[in-house]
Amino acid sequence: MLQPSVHFLDFRDGNPAYDRFNVLWQLVDLDKQPTTLDRAVTTSDFHLAEGDLVVFPTLLSGAGEFEAMRFVGPKMTLSTGDAFPLLTAGIEYPEFPSLLIQHMDVSSLKDIYEAPFNAVLQEQSPKYNLKDIFSSDEEAYNEFWNDPPVARRRGPSGGDPWQISLSECIWIKTLEGKSSRDKMKNAEADKVEL
Repeated sequence: MLQPSVHFLDFRDGNPAYDRFNVLWQLVDLDKQPTTLDRAVTTSDFHLAEGDLVVFPTLLSGAGEFEAMRFVGPKMTLSTGDAFPLLTAGIEYPEFPSLLIQHMDVSSLKDIYEAPFNAVLQEQSPKYNLKDIFSSDEEAYNEFWNDPPVARRRGPSGGDPWQISLSECIWIKTLEGKSSRDKMKNAEADKVEL
């Protein structure tokens, strides 16, 4: 089963993304590595895969908990080399890109993405999880997983794709697929103790 990792990145040149929300983002220069602020961490440990989540914390404006998150889409070949499209993931709640889930069993999405989504939320507030988005309404939460929202293009693209060089990013950290599941279990245990 797919176990997506959650990668937290930032832009080396500040935050150039707000005016580019409506264009396709392409992560290019995949043969290069992002920089890191922690000298103890080697960027050779950084690996992206289709289905992973990429979070740019500086993009959190308060509009929604998922505005800073993107799905890593299927690798594509451009004239300049390979690239990963970074697909929108919703704003107030997660939306799944059709490009990513068209080849997946929709009934498996909860097993695959519940822990990574919770890991993203817990970076914002340690005891926050996806059920909180649905006001702890179990029926609404189950409906979300039974009939997941699919992100659809809301109009014409806002221009040419924005190509983001991996070498122009700062790698903050990665929660490996298993790590995000462990983090979710720990948060659930903390809630039970309350």
